[in-house]
This record gives sequence, C-alpha cells and structure tokens, in this order.
Amino acid sequence: MQEAALNGLNPWSIPLADYARLYPMLPTSPRRNADGAYHVLPTATGYVRVLPGSSRQWKAFVALLGNDDALGGPEWEMPLYRLVNGDVVRLLATEALRERRRDEVLADARRRDVPMVPVNTPDEFVREEQTRARGYFRTTGFPQVGAAPFAPSPLNFSVTPVVLARPAPAPGADDGTGFAERGADPTRGGGGDPVLTGCRVIDLGVGAVGPEIGWLLAELGAEVIKIESRRNLDFLRRLTVEPDTPNRAWTFNFESRGQKSVCLDLTTARGRELALGLCATADVVVENNRGGVVRGWGLDYEQVRRVRPDVIYIASQGFGGGGPLAEASAYGPLNSTFAGANWLWNHPDAPYPAGSSLNHPDHIASKLGVVAVLAALEHRLRTGQGQSIEMAQTESAAYLLGEFYLEGPTTGRPPAPRGNTVDYAVPHGVYPCAGEDRWVAIAAVGDDAWERLCAGLGWEPEAGLATLGGRQAARAALDARVAEWTRGRTPEEAAARLQAAGVSAMAVQNPDDHRADPHLAARGAIVTDVHPEVGPERQIGNPIRFGRTPLVPPRPAPLLGEHTEEVLTCLLGLGRDAVARLVEEGVCR
Repeated sequence: MQEAALNGLNPWSIPLADYARLYPMLPTSPRRNADGAYHVLPTATGYVRVLPGSSRQWKAFVALLGNDDALGGPEWEMPLYRLVNGDVVRLLATEALRERRRDEVLADARRRDVPMVPVNTPDEFVREEQTRARGYFRTTGFPQVGAAPFAPSPLNFSVTPVVLARPAPAPGADDGTGFAERGADPTRGGGGDPVLTGCRVIDLGVGAVGPEIGWLLAELGAEVIKIESRRNLDFLRRLTVEPDTPNRAWTFNFESRGQKSVCLDLTTARGRELALGLCATADVVVENNRGGVVRGWGLDYEQVRRVRPDVIYIASQGFGGGGPLAEASAYGPLNSTFAGANWLWNHPDAPYPAGSSLNHPDHIASKLGVVAVLAALEHRLRTGQGQSIEMAQTESAAYLLGEFYLEGPTTGRPPAPRGNTVDYAVPHGVYPCAGEDRWVAIAAVGDDAWERLCAGLGWEPEAGLATLGGRQAARAALDARVAEWTRGRTPEEAAARLQAAGVSAMAVQNPDDHRADPHLAARGAIVTDVHPEVGPERQIGNPIRFGRTPLVPPRPAPLLGEHTEEVLTCLLGLGRDAVARLVEEGVCR
C-alpha cells in the first residue's frame, strides 16, 4: 500500500535528488506548499483555481489580469521562474480578481482559454452544467441511497458498458448469486513472458494521464510508440531548469519510461498520414489532448478504426467529451478541484481552500485507464471486437469520493472539510514531532486500539473515554494530549513505540525519507534506470509483482525523436533516405 500510494499520489518526488546532481539549485525534498503553483484565488463570490501551463496560456492569464507591466516579461514564460516567484503571482492575481464575480472571471478565462475552474464543493460539482450534460451521476434506488447521486465508474466503453445493477450486500447476505455464468477462457500461450508481449501501443498523449498509461503498458511488455514533435512539445518536456533541454525534464522522464519516441509534425499533412499509418499497426491507441485536437488531426477513434477496425482506443479529457466544457483546457489539479476534492482537503479553520498541490487525479486516472485497456483487450481476445473507451478526469476524481456526494442527501448533513479527522476513530490525525516540519500519523480505530494506545503511552484508562462517543466528545483535548507526547520524539521513535503497542502509526515521510526507507529498499520499490543525458535516475516502481509473468526491467524515457528512423523504416517500410528527407522538410522534427 505504501508503494501504491507513492506511485499514485506523488511519484515525481523520487527522481528529484538525481536531477539535483545536474542542477544543485533543485530541492531534493521540497517543502510543503499548500496549493503550490496551482493557485487558489479569491473572487467576490467564491474561489477559483488556475494553472496556466503553456506560454500561450500564461500570456492569456496575464491579459485576463490586466497586468502586462508586472508579469509580461519573457522571464515569466519559463514555468520554473513562475514557480519560484509564485508569491508574486498570487499577490497580483488576488488584487486583480477579488472584486470581480466568480462567474464573470470564469467566463473570461474560458474565452481566453485560460485553464481555470471554480473551487467546487461536492454538491456544487453535482449541480455543474458539465456534470449534468454528461449524465455522470446515477439514480440507483438502492436501499438507504434512493435517489441520491451515485458516482459510478468513470470508464465509458462503447461495446461493453459498465453495469451498476446491484447494491452493496447487507450483512450476512448471499452475494454470490445473480451474476452471469462465466464463459470459457480462450486459448492462450504459455511461458513466462510479460503479459502484453507482442502488443503495440501508439501514444498520442501529453502530460501525465496518457503517457503514464503508455508507461504502465510498456512495463507489461507492450511496444509503446510516442508520437511527438519539437514544434509542439509535450508540455512536461518544457519543465526544465535550462531552456531548450527537452530531454531533462524529470516529470516527462517519469511518465514516458520505456517508450519509443517518433517525431512527426501533425500540423503537416504528411505527418498526419504517417501517424495514421502507425495507428493502423496498433492494438491500442492512447490520447488525452484537449478536446477536439485529435479530431482535427484526423486521428480520433472514428478515423483510426477505419484503418484498424479492432483497435482499442482510449481517450481521456479533463472534463470528458460532450457538454459545454468538452474542449476546455485542463490539468489534473484543476480536475480534482472541479470535482470537489480540493475543497474537502482542508482543515475546517483553513484561511482559504488551499487543498493540496498534488497532481491528482493524474496518477490515479492512468491506472484506471490501464485497467480499462486490459479489460478491452480481454474482450477482444474473446470476441475479436475492438472498442473505444472514454474517461473524464474530473469523473475519475469523483469516482474516489463517492460517499461525499451521498452524504448530504442521505444524512441531511452536507460534507465539510474535516482535516484529518474521521467519525469512526479518535485519535485520528497527524501530530507534530521533534525536528523541523516533522510529523507522525496516528489512527486508533476501535476501543481495543484505544486501550493499546493508552498502554503504549503509559496513560491510565478513563471510563469516560472507553467508548467512541466519549472520545469524540473529547476529541480536541485528546488531540492536544497526543501532540504533547509526540513533540518530544522523532516521528520514527513515536511510530515505533505505537506500532509495538499494536496501534497504527507511521512517520510522515518526505522524498528524502522515501529514498532512504529501508523497507522500500528491501522490497525493491525504488528502481533505477540510466537516462542517456541524466545518468542514473531513481523512480518509484510498479507496486504490483506477478508470480508467473515478469514486468519489463526499468527503462528510461526516450530522447526526443530517438526512434524516428527505426520505427518509420521497420513499421511503415520507408527507406533511411526517405526518413532523412522528412527530417529535412520538417515533417519529422
């Protein structure tokens, strides 16, 4: 679980120390920074969150603020410069927006294609026009749920739709009936090769979700070919310390591990023709561009299946296809904010809904996408049918928050930010320890765990605290008492003592802690590949180990265009001279 959490929440933190060898100004373990570079900003009628990732989006954001004098210089077009000077951006943006209505600011942002969303509560997400237009939430009529909005799977299969047909079983109920009989398994090859050996994937994606699907499929044995170009770089390749060093972005080099890179300028007719030819050789095509982009290239599902009828084609946009935001720009932190997650990730007394700077749900949506692709490949193996899969990243975030959309309608108590507290356990939280910004997480779930905690800390039992109700009434006093105890110990000392007593406790780890963690090391959780320009780089590995079918050993992300000649000659039959001419003409750049 520790490895899965690290892989699904903050994997980009692991390689930072190795990039700091090249660029000593990089922090190996960045400080916590609330909303980070994904600014949560006040308006007169609510908060918005903004992430102008590209140079074009930044210029549009500056125009929206009306402050070209302060923010219009060329240095501001560098993402790392904006990150380092985030306090300046926040100050000037707050001044520009605080007197404007939120709906007016959002409308202005969408006209200018500035990636911006409202900081929604869960109930506001349910009511959003985009949510209603896509029909995401279901009315189930299930016992205790009734007409409350139920968050189903975010995966929309064109041939084998997800079925939501039965509620959770009641205690003691027979939950083994009512399922269709399983068909016979198709004949399969044997051996110990990776499970997707012989499968080819074309990655048309950018950023995190699409490329990460490609990386995970590559680890399972697929040949994954990323189509990209210098003319329109994957924006993660731009997140570098030095300008014009697209092979040295640690974020890109995590997401695109194990892939091949083919440079094709898709603004050219020949580039699009060659890309379609590569799609015709593919079992799977992955894309997560802004809505409408691949259709403009002639590489959407309808076009690709004309040349490869049994293709599995997965498309994942921020807000999904259809609805008023189908073609709006978005990034992971905006998608979770739109769904209500960022609003929930706060303490009740937080000065503003800063939430988290995690790139959520990017690293979770990619895993859901891989599950969908594997299911579709299995269906194709049984039937010969290909299909499309559509997944909105906002709905991927919502899928993991399902109980919060049910809370208000079923209890009459709308969901609220609760920090680290939960209804079912006291103490349950993160407590300060000795050292700078050092903490320990403690969860005493159940009366037995409470008794073990008291024994471990040397506290005398108190009758009024023997039940959960009693501890809930004394939550603030108990939290203060636990914090007083933890402040005198390191996180590791506090966790070890409580674990020895049988209480769930763990030091809150930063990236330096992860890289030094003996448990992660013993399990081989952090792997090392050797990048041609960076050298050895540590990455969080796949948390899943197979007993019979191995994963492909760790491989680095490709250099830009590294495999152009190899792929075009081997798969499309072009001669080396023909590829050289395409490079000279700008098609392969």
